[in-house]
Amino acid sequence: MSPLILRRLRDKFWPEPLPPVKSFEGQTVLVTGATAGLGLAAALHFATLGASVVITSRSLPQGNGVKDEVEKRAGIVGQGKIHVIELDLSRYSSCLAFVDRLKEATATRRGLDVAVLNAGLINAEYVQSPEGWEETIQVNTLSTTLLGLLLLQLMRKRRPRASRKPHLVFVTSRDHIDPDIRDWARWATDDGILRHCSDRQNWPSHQIEPNYANSKLLLTYAVEEICKKAVEPDGRVGVIVNTVCPGLVFTSLGRAIAKGSTLMQLAVPLHASVLGKSADYGARFYVTAARTSEDEHWLKRNTKGKYIQSLFGEEEYRILAFPNLKSDTALKVKALVWNEIITEMKRAVPVLEQLEGA
Repeated sequence: MSPLILRRLRDKFWPEPLPPVKSFEGQTVLVTGATAGLGLAAALHFATLGASVVITSRSLPQGNGVKDEVEKRAGIVGQGKIHVIELDLSRYSSCLAFVDRLKEATATRRGLDVAVLNAGLINAEYVQSPEGWEETIQVNTLSTTLLGLLLLQLMRKRRPRASRKPHLVFVTSRDHIDPDIRDWARWATDDGILRHCSDRQNWPSHQIEPNYANSKLLLTYAVEEICKKAVEPDGRVGVIVNTVCPGLVFTSLGRAIAKGSTLMQLAVPLHASVLGKSADYGARFYVTAARTSEDEHWLKRNTKGKYIQSLFGEEEYRILAFPNLKSDTALKVKALVWNEIITEMKRAVPVLEQLEGA
């Protein structure tokens, strides 16, 4: 049996430990995409550990139903500790409206302690977003980056407590080590890397999870730049930024993959049920990421900080990720990708021009 399978089985039966009860007492935590799966499980964990939790949903009625569920399961009915704000990551305008509502919300009046950017998707078929990008690239990369930049600005200005640094957590995937980026610099000289990945003609329909790995690698490149922006002029980290991979989790996220064929309808649920951990166990990694120290900031002193995951050892991950994150090709591609992302952000959202160093 392969080491990866053994590690998945280990995580399935031996979960990441949770911190002591009330560890997040007095803190305000944001979890995006919290109406099901990992997001819902994370919201329940944070609520049970004492936090006031802001959850997002594309549908307010659905979000309010989840709010009631979390309150009941956490035993906090009537305490006003769960809040719902609408967010649709397929549209930049929704990201901007969401952050505006977040600034005005009573729950975040004294600041935001933790933001977990969990919302994401996998599409088996090509779908174009309202903004004109392939939807996986739009949601997992562009809108998540925009939300991260806006939240970083908010969290730097409104620090809840000087003694405790706020945390910005990006949910990525171990799949970011999979894409072959050797042609990406050439794509940049044509229509651009983002546009190449979003072009229907380049849709990798032969893959089980088309564009998902690309979207997560593109996001990983963007998070590295956000990490740099989280460092103050004096060298101290203003907002602790981490990436997290919850591993293979038995949730409904793979339902789009299962639609691909009759074989996939059988294979995907079977694979996830045998090797996948529960949403409860997967979301525990989010809690771990929300408790990292300043020294575990992902790019502390331009070195690899804390990437929260359990599938690989640190040295093993460093070797596997080297071609896409640290090689000469990766460094060139990373700069090209960030230039495309920030150019698109400023074009679509002029307010980003006001962000220092953006």
